[in-house]
Amino acid sequence: MTKLTLRQSEIDWYVIKRANDPQDGRITDADVEGSGAEMLAIARAIEKRGRDDFKRCAVNAHMEPVLLWSPRNSQEHAEIALEVADQLAREIRAKLKVVPVVLGEDDK
Repeated sequence: MTKLTLRQSEIDWYVIKRANDPQDGRITDADVEGSGAEMLAIARAIEKRGRDDFKRCAVNAHMEPVLLWSPRNSQEHAEIALEVADQLAREIRAKLKVVPVVLGEDDK
């Protein structure tokens, strides 16, 4: 199982990478990147088992495998296990210091 990580590349700009790859670390053929707000939306979509997309980052967590990609630049989607996606969502929230979403019955 490949662990993913969130790396800051500029002020309020982040990239999702493979944690154990010291070279490129891309999860698809293009960087999956976005602002802090976009990364938090990606985390929320994973937690709610939903979908969200922006110009350079997108996720579909409706089923496993979870798909991550860059709508602008990717020719392929990264397919990741739900466990890995959940870990990524927790890391995004920890690095951006935001409390996780707690789902109620009405949200499911």
